[in-house]
Amino acid sequence: MNGESYAGPGVWIRVKHRFGPRMMEWFMALHTIGWGYVLLLPEELFIQPAWAGFRGLFINEIAMGWIMTALGVLRLLGLIINGARKDVTPLIRQVSAGVGCLIWAGITYCYASSGVVSTWLAIYPLFAVGELVNIHRAAHDQGETRNGKAG
Repeated sequence: MNGESYAGPGVWIRVKHRFGPRMMEWFMALHTIGWGYVLLLPEELFIQPAWAGFRGLFINEIAMGWIMTALGVLRLLGLIINGARKDVTPLIRQVSAGVGCLIWAGITYCYASSGVVSTWLAIYPLFAVGELVNIHRAAHDQGETRNGKAG
């Protein structure tokens, strides 16, 4: 495997070393999982006025909950793989952050479509902007990988 083994103490050291700079990516993955999990709870959310925009796009909140949960878990797996590899794979992070940006921008749009002003206005637009920062950081890491400065 050309020194790209996933086994041994080097894996933990690489994941630990890379966690700090990528902490927001981990948090956004966990937010996505949490958001999906809340939709899977027995309480019906889509019947509430603030969720009117979601009803227009997603008829079934359970399906949306599973999709969000799956996307969050996939992102976590990508971060684990990326952190464990000797040679980083920033493309996984770029794609994950791009999908995350679409998710949070979509959630912002759905809430805005409801006409209900609430705390969503202070949360989800900033999540979308945060994902743009994550895309930028992963692209920067990709540049370092190409130029032989990443490790």
